[in-house]
Amino acid sequence: MIKEIRQEMFRHKAILLALLAGFIFFSCGEREAYYHFHEIKNAQWSKNDTLTFVVDSSSIEVGVPYSVTIELVYDSNYPYRNLWLYVQNNLGNSDVRKNDALQYMLCDEYGKWYGSGFGSLFQLPLGYMDSVIFKEKRNYTFSVVQGMRDEPLVGIDKLGIRIDKLRK
Repeated sequence: MIKEIRQEMFRHKAILLALLAGFIFFSCGEREAYYHFHEIKNAQWSKNDTLTFVVDSSSIEVGVPYSVTIELVYDSNYPYRNLWLYVQNNLGNSDVRKNDALQYMLCDEYGKWYGSGFGSLFQLPLGYMDSVIFKEKRNYTFSVVQGMRDEPLVGIDKLGIRIDKLRK
């Protein structure tokens, strides 16, 4: 009798734990449709190195607004306050690529780095596009090239693209 009660309690606890884990799993990733990084070898980014991100349309809902963010991981050896990026995308038409020249500030005038991190590494979300509406199911491409004068540019460890569904 006691053994049966213990088994029943264990089964209820296991079901409750599985439900809780499922709720946490599905609620955390609800807004995130795409999140991918490219690591930059030895934190030395050549002007010839294009970082390409292909977004699978199966993770995107048509007609729903999204934000697109460039995620940057850099270290304290980065020699400048700013960063120029040249970004291409094919959001409007699969055959036409839109070009954007973007400048981002990575630290303030006193040398305090923006972003979160510890030690010498920092991660900084860089706003790129708000309220993007994907009009059809197809693959979308983002290509990113560094636009600084240094060859190679040191101090950039990773760069990523993040696409989140906007809250209603």
